[in-house]
Amino acid sequence: MSQGLDSTATVSPKSPVPGHVPPNLVVDFDAMNPLLGDERYHDAYARMSGPEVPDIFWSPYNGGHWVVRRDNILAEAFAAFENFTSANGMTVPRSADTRPKLPPVETDPPMQGVYRKLFSSAFTVPALKAREDSVRALAVSLIEGFQARGRCEFVREFAQHLPMRVFLGMVDLPDDDRLYLISLADSQVSSGTTKSKEEMLGKLMGYVGQKLAERAKNPGDDLLSKIATAEIEGRPITPFEAMSVGSLLLIGGLDTVASMMGHIMHFLAGSETHRRQLLQSPIIIRDAAEEFLRRFSLTNPARSAVRDLEFHGVHVKQGDMILLATPFGAVDPSKYDNPLAIDFARKSTTKTVFGAGPHVCPGSMLARMELRVLLEEWLPRIPDFAIDPDDRPRIRTGINGSFEHLPLVWTPK
Repeated sequence: MSQGLDSTATVSPKSPVPGHVPPNLVVDFDAMNPLLGDERYHDAYARMSGPEVPDIFWSPYNGGHWVVRRDNILAEAFAAFENFTSANGMTVPRSADTRPKLPPVETDPPMQGVYRKLFSSAFTVPALKAREDSVRALAVSLIEGFQARGRCEFVREFAQHLPMRVFLGMVDLPDDDRLYLISLADSQVSSGTTKSKEEMLGKLMGYVGQKLAERAKNPGDDLLSKIATAEIEGRPITPFEAMSVGSLLLIGGLDTVASMMGHIMHFLAGSETHRRQLLQSPIIIRDAAEEFLRRFSLTNPARSAVRDLEFHGVHVKQGDMILLATPFGAVDPSKYDNPLAIDFARKSTTKTVFGAGPHVCPGSMLARMELRVLLEEWLPRIPDFAIDPDDRPRIRTGINGSFEHLPLVWTPK
């Protein structure tokens, strides 16, 4: 059965190559729209992982930028905020210079850490353990809601429910707003024009700003209330700071885990061997989740150079954008033997799945718990499933590579 993908993306126009970039470092690769033909998402990155491609190369797409394709160099660049700043935006093409910087993602230490403290308590081990029973109950309810039907559209019927509803509960926002918020969050991580992204970000911040104003007047125990009533270095948080922190939390909470779930279920639909391993030895699910996280790393954040510098033999000029594409770390053959293979016995040592350094994703432990719950609750109920042979999956590329349509079928018990 074919598991080829349809993609809605179009290749970006090329930009002139700056004079300081040697021709031998220019590579024809658009990380926001990387797929050729029937490729799966990570196949596109594996295609560029051979020795003929420089470890750091220049892509002429999305305004032109450097791309890092080695896991160890990715980890180093993520951590080196003194060389590669987030203040000029974390996407390519770079954000407009006229737009105010959005904390915490567009700030560097030490202020970045000050903003992160506003929500870090929600992602501690005790806080997440307290939520696990409700996450598991929700997963079971969703699965049993379509189990007897013998089919589901996984993205719409599960992936856009479980992580989103968990996060909306943390910020006390109504589930009725879920699809609207998903559309706004998706616009920030899919390929699209800078103008359209800015317009949709404005709508998201407007929504969040209204909720924050309500919480400031009548705070509760939720995460948005904590942000609305917070202090920053002894002064009240400003409305813009609160809107920024709240909006960026929503973007992170409403997309990345759902995207990862899509890749995992697409893979398992085509691998009875791996499904059997997990069913027969549930004790390996925790290790399996780590291997899935490694194999399906999917984010493409960016930084910009603070100054002219030599970085692993490449002359990077001040202001150059550098893309830290975590899918390259996932398929790095210098890091992993047979990197495209899924091996539950593999000990993943990557430090770049959720970014690294000061901007490492605060929700990484929540993501791990949700992925583990998916595997533990789905497989005993629906052990054998496949891609609908009459309905091709569809993927969306951009800052994240995400399934937007994943039709699964099985024989009901």
